[in-house]
Amino acid sequence: MVNRHTVRRALSYLQEKGIVESTQGRGTFVRRANRPATLKRRPRFTEAVLDQGRKPEARTLRLEVRAADTVVTKQLELNAGAPVIFLERLRLVDDEPVGLSLHYFSADRFPTFPDIYRARGTITKTLIDSGVPDYTRRRTQISARMSQPQEAELLRLPRHIPLLIQRYLNVDGLGRPLEYGESRGAGEVFVEFTDTSA
Repeated sequence: MVNRHTVRRALSYLQEKGIVESTQGRGTFVRRANRPATLKRRPRFTEAVLDQGRKPEARTLRLEVRAADTVVTKQLELNAGAPVIFLERLRLVDDEPVGLSLHYFSADRFPTFPDIYRARGTITKTLIDSGVPDYTRRRTQISARMSQPQEAELLRLPRHIPLLIQRYLNVDGLGRPLEYGESRGAGEVFVEFTDTSA
């Protein structure tokens, strides 16, 4: 049997090293390795993870056509109730869940998106096969909130860990709205501003 003072000292040491975190009334939890997200003009999940020498994976949770709500209609500049492709994915790095992502595309513009996506497995390859060779991020809005029970379960997070929410709009090479999306995950965001006027 281990003395409780020894256990407290060990937990205190692990907390100082950032290995565990303690919350009164909730307990002590092992901290996940922090994986900061970098905001880029050309965000590509698979490429970014591979560049780090790690293994990316995106599991499709839902892929369906539905009527656009008012937010998606406005962001994608569609008519009210226009059909959109809704894609929900669980993103993993080295088999560890790191985020949930929701993606919306115009179903009228990309009627074969679901079939191509099922065959290709990535959004970038699907868009290339659909005639969009490149796309960029027009804007990202960042907020935070506590996780819902299903999100915490999918991401294997304690319920007291807040989620970082990124809502974004990607555009095609002509500047037309292409994809409206939302990503949810624990962690931090790294923002770097580059002076392109030089």
